[in-house]
Amino acid sequence: MDNQKELTEEAYRLYSDYMLAGTHQLRGRHGFRIPALVLDQWQAQGHAILRTNTLARHYGVQRKTMWRTIQGAVDAGFIREIGRTEDGKAMYVPCFERGAEWRAAYEERAHGKR
Repeated sequence: MDNQKELTEEAYRLYSDYMLAGTHQLRGRHGFRIPALVLDQWQAQGHAILRTNTLARHYGVQRKTMWRTIQGAVDAGFIREIGRTEDGKAMYVPCFERGAEWRAAYEERAHGKR
């Protein structure tokens, strides 16, 4: 993925819906961060590697807490493991369907209130 390319309006909406859905639906103090972290790395290199030790230290939580947070994003369908690196680290990609689902529900609520 080449993040030097111009971000289209369609891509912007796709990405923002995905992150907004994560903000509203993922639980825990740091759950909302996972979609944004995965999206950023996915754009830059085609997948994300979430190092629990590094993230835990950065956000001031235990490694196990961060592992649970990441696993919660997997279980909720916001990220998907696509394989492993040579050193055994999980590689993740965003599941934009969750953002599309959130957008559809949002639009339904907005049109239903008119």
